[in-house]
Amino acid sequence: MNSKIVIPVIIVIAAIFSVFYFKSFNTSNPVENPQTQAEGNYTDWQTRTFNEAGLSLSFKIPPDTTFRKEIADDGGRIRVASFYIEKGAKDNPDYQLYAVYQPLEEVAEQDLEKVKTGMDPASIKNTTIDGYKGIEGMANFSDPKAHYSTVIIKDGKMFSISTWPPTSENKEITDKIIETFDFQ
Repeated sequence: MNSKIVIPVIIVIAAIFSVFYFKSFNTSNPVENPQTQAEGNYTDWQTRTFNEAGLSLSFKIPPDTTFRKEIADDGGRIRVASFYIEKGAKDNPDYQLYAVYQPLEEVAEQDLEKVKTGMDPASIKNTTIDGYKGIEGMANFSDPKAHYSTVIIKDGKMFSISTWPPTSENKEITDKIIETFDFQ
């Protein structure tokens, strides 16, 4: 065989082999161990607290999210205390958890039945957050702004958590955040 052809062919083969060999050792994008994630390993998550209108709550959020709170009051009397956890563009987030606490409204367990009327009946199930009973399901299921909703009653007050957009991935993020809820 002609050495003018053999040498370039060997160089090309060696270059291709080198690329594949070094790519196999690239660890810049390690694969996360799904078992660690399933066990609730939130070591890189940030702790947040929400102490408003008599509600004291601490929880953890993923590092790629932002936290902000909003208070609606009437002359210094708080009627709604809420917070957002978001990921993505501020005007159109990829993920949004919106929590609302209404300190002026007394509610009872039968009020959860009223909440159910705005949910897809097939999606409703009982839930518990840090020992407080409630329900969850797909709210406004026929509306383009449909969202997952979780509602509990804490000390006679309604506390609701909505997840938008209602994808299974976003519900999974919300469920993981809720696992870290610690009411004081």
